[in-house]
Amino acid sequence: MQLQVFASSGLRLSQGPLFPHRCTCRPELASKVSGNVGDYRERLFDFAIAQGIQIEFKESIAPALGMSYGGRITLLPGQGTAEEFSTLVHELAHEMLHKAERRTATTKTVRETEAEAIAFVIGTAIGLQTGRASADYIHLCHGNAALLAESLEVVQRTAAVILSALETPAAEIAAETESDTGPALAKAS
Repeated sequence: MQLQVFASSGLRLSQGPLFPHRCTCRPELASKVSGNVGDYRERLFDFAIAQGIQIEFKESIAPALGMSYGGRITLLPGQGTAEEFSTLVHELAHEMLHKAERRTATTKTVRETEAEAIAFVIGTAIGLQTGRASADYIHLCHGNAALLAESLEVVQRTAAVILSALETPAAEIAAETESDTGPALAKAS
C-alpha cells in the first residue's frame, strides 16, 4: 500500500540506472525541488542540532549538494530553500539510519535509496514540489522499486520522527520536557 502512495505521487522506478556514473551524495540534477518551506527550515535545523549534529556550509563539497560525516552535515551554499531543505532531510536521514551498526548491514544503494525516499516523503508532506528529483536520484544510485519496497518500514518510521519534529518547534518540545520533569523531580526529593 505504501508503495502505491509513492507510485501515485510520481516516485516511479524502473530497472537500471538513469545515469551511468557513480552515485555522489545529493548531486545537482536537472530536476529540482521547489516550493515554500516556511518555518519548517528552521525547525529542521533545530531538530538536527538537538540531535547533536553540527551543520556547516562549504563550497568544497561540490558537485554534491550535501554530505553526512557522522555528527556533522555539510551543505553546499547557494541552494534554493526548498532544495536545501530536501538536502538536509536526506543527510539527516543518513545520520539517523546509517552511522551506526546498520551501516555495515546495508549497501550504498540501500542507504541512498532510503535517505532519498525519506526526503521525498518529508518534502511531499510539507507541500514541496519534488518533480522527478527523488526518482532521478534513486536511479542514479541504482535503486529500484524492489529495493524501495524492502525499505518502506524504515523509511516510514524515520519520516514519522522527522515529521513529528517539524510539527512541534524545538522550543515547545524543550518546554514540555522541562514541565514534565519538573514535578517528577520535586516528588522524588
